[in-house]
This record gives sequence, structure tokens and C-alpha cells, in this order.
Amino acid sequence: MEIDKFIELCKKHFRRENYRVGGSEWHVRALCYCRHKVMNEEYDVIAGKPAVIIGNLVHAGVEKVLNYKPKTFSKEVGKYVVYGTPDFYDGRVIEVKFTRYPPLIPRPHDILQLRLYLWLLDEKVGYLWYLSPEKFREFEIAGSLDDFDVLDLIENPRIPMWPDWECKYCSLKDCPNRRCEDATNVRWL
Repeated sequence: MEIDKFIELCKKHFRRENYRVGGSEWHVRALCYCRHKVMNEEYDVIAGKPAVIIGNLVHAGVEKVLNYKPKTFSKEVGKYVVYGTPDFYDGRVIEVKFTRYPPLIPRPHDILQLRLYLWLLDEKVGYLWYLSPEKFREFEIAGSLDDFDVLDLIENPRIPMWPDWECKYCSLKDCPNRRCEDATNVRWL
């Protein structure tokens, strides 16, 4: 079947070989989700989800239309290096999200990711773009994190990070080694 070949090509094309998490190196996205999932979910499980494939295709289209080549930035904090690749940066930070339905207010995990990019780039304001088949929405987000917030995310992982929804969509929800904690203290938002 041809679609299967296309999906495999997408998984290979969008694979990020330099995505490292744990120890002294942390990718921005890894700090935005359940640490158990980040450390244990296999790439092929994530990359094969239809929403992820479509999201990657949308990102590729945005890059082409804006004539933008993504750049990876890094910053040291304590004994760690945090790195990430914002969807668009030219003095403005824009994070693009593909979603079935655009939220009425920005989602907390998207705000956290954008604020991590603002911290990484020493910027004060960024934009979340939600692109969906229904509508386009833009939110201006002011305020980055500080070093203390970033160290807290690295050194005090939340499992799950977002208890109201994250486990529901997790491929590891039946994992016998999973331990869940109360993750309601999300003070950096």
C-alpha cells in the first residue's frame, strides 16, 4: 500500500538525530511533558501518529512559505545545557501548533514551551499560532521563565506533567513501572 511507504518516508524525513534528553542535556520539548513518557516512549510510536505526521507536514509548509530554515539554540543553566529549535525566530519567537480545533485560550503545555524558548533566546514576548481546519488563532504570550524555573523543570520532574489529560493519550499508560505523582503545582505558567 502506497500510504504506508509515505508514512515511513515522513518518519525518516522528520527524524531529529540530535534530539538528546537526560543527564546534562535537555531539549525544550522534553521539559514540557511527563518525564516518564519523555524518557521511555519510542520514536516510532510518536512519529507514526497521524496528528504528528500532519503537524510535521504543516511545519514544513510554514517554513517553506516563510522561507525560514530552523536553527537550534542552546543555553547553559546550572550544570545543564538546554537546547531547542523554535518554529520561527527573527527577533520574534513564533511557535506553530497544528490542532483539530483551535483552543479558545492557549494550552498550558504550549505556553510552557514558548516561555522556554523566550528564556532560551532572552526575549520577552512570543506568539502561539494555532492552525486547524476550522480556524487560525494567534496568542501573544509575555514573560519568559527564569533560571530557577528551568532548573526546577529539569531537577523536579512531574510524572505526569499534565494529570488532567496527559495519561489519557499516553502509549505507556499500562506500563508497570509507571509512577504518577500530583503534578498540580505548575507555578511557571
